[in-house]
Amino acid sequence: MSREAFQLIGYGVLILVLFVVFIMALGNLLGLAVLVGIGCGLGLLSESIYPSPLSNGRLSATALGLTGAIVGNVVFGAWGPNLAHVYLIPSLLGAFIVSALLRAKVRYDRLRRIEDYTAAAGEEPLAMSMVEHYRLIRFVGAGGFAKVFQGVPDRTLRENESVAVKVFSENALDQDDFVARVGREVGLCQKLDHPNIVRIHKSDEQNKLRYIIMEFVNGETLRARMKQGRMEIPDAVNLLIELAGALAHAHSKGVIHRDVKPDNIILTPQGCKIMDFGLARQAGTSDLTQTGSAIGTPHYMPPEQILGEKQLDGRCDQYALGAMGFEMLTGEKLFDGDEAIHVVIKHVQEEPRNPREIRPQISEALANCILKMIAKDRDDRYPDMDAVLTELKTLQPEAIALARPIEA
Repeated sequence: MSREAFQLIGYGVLILVLFVVFIMALGNLLGLAVLVGIGCGLGLLSESIYPSPLSNGRLSATALGLTGAIVGNVVFGAWGPNLAHVYLIPSLLGAFIVSALLRAKVRYDRLRRIEDYTAAAGEEPLAMSMVEHYRLIRFVGAGGFAKVFQGVPDRTLRENESVAVKVFSENALDQDDFVARVGREVGLCQKLDHPNIVRIHKSDEQNKLRYIIMEFVNGETLRARMKQGRMEIPDAVNLLIELAGALAHAHSKGVIHRDVKPDNIILTPQGCKIMDFGLARQAGTSDLTQTGSAIGTPHYMPPEQILGEKQLDGRCDQYALGAMGFEMLTGEKLFDGDEAIHVVIKHVQEEPRNPREIRPQISEALANCILKMIAKDRDDRYPDMDAVLTELKTLQPEAIALARPIEA
């Protein structure tokens, strides 16, 4: 159990004990209500002025403010005006002193936390800087034309309120029509509302820095997981179902990802999240990022994307998902080579191996599903991601059965 959980339980017990004691001591509910009003009011006021970085900051401020009011009413004596046997001035003094002491500790904790963040940031120039009201406390990663940081509200520094902030480089901003393209792509992604897709909050510019603020997901990438070896068949099928469901939702909103790959999948205890729709575009329209160019990741690009076809549809994401499924199940890439050009040529010209040749435990139906998803001609694939999702769900019981030990 975490330290904050222990504190939460402690504050709850403290409030319960105080309620019982003072109902017995005062013998009336009005006096208790006066004490609660004074203590909790001052505690919450101090929390709103200088909030604690702890997630249970309001509860701690309330409990300690009430404690201060009770102690003040006892320690400072019976003087001044009273209401229902509660002396108002001593109660206010007690609540104020305890709340002030708590704020002093909160300020000390905040300074210490900022020092820790600064020390961990190293030489990253943007670390600890401000984007809107978020402080960039931690460098997460970089790719292409952007860096990604974990940001927290500067007022509270609460990590449970974190966001991911993608900051684009000056080189990206120098490209023609870059800002307009990013704005259009963010607008597309803001249509998406699915538990397995990272949410985009907004895009803006500050001090010549163009950035996107999005949902922060704490987990490991599918790439990191796959470095540990091939996945259990039921786990791979379940993950493919989640990913197919998320992509089906995106396609239903007219958005195709175009860069589905293990590095863009985050695994958490609650499920997976697809992120980085940076190459996303409206289905049936020309490229919003680099018109006429084959962009994406070579190991997961479908032939039509490699050949630079402009009118892509959701079946390009289906191919990438099938290539990932092949790798999750077999532990080997669909096609590999010493150079990227060798890989893309194989995607266009070479027929894929049957996954069962590498891992015979894979059922014929599941292998056929993967092979259909990675067909060279997109017309030979499933018509849409909903059809893929339906097929994978029918294979789920079979995959689970394969994982059960054979009874003697």
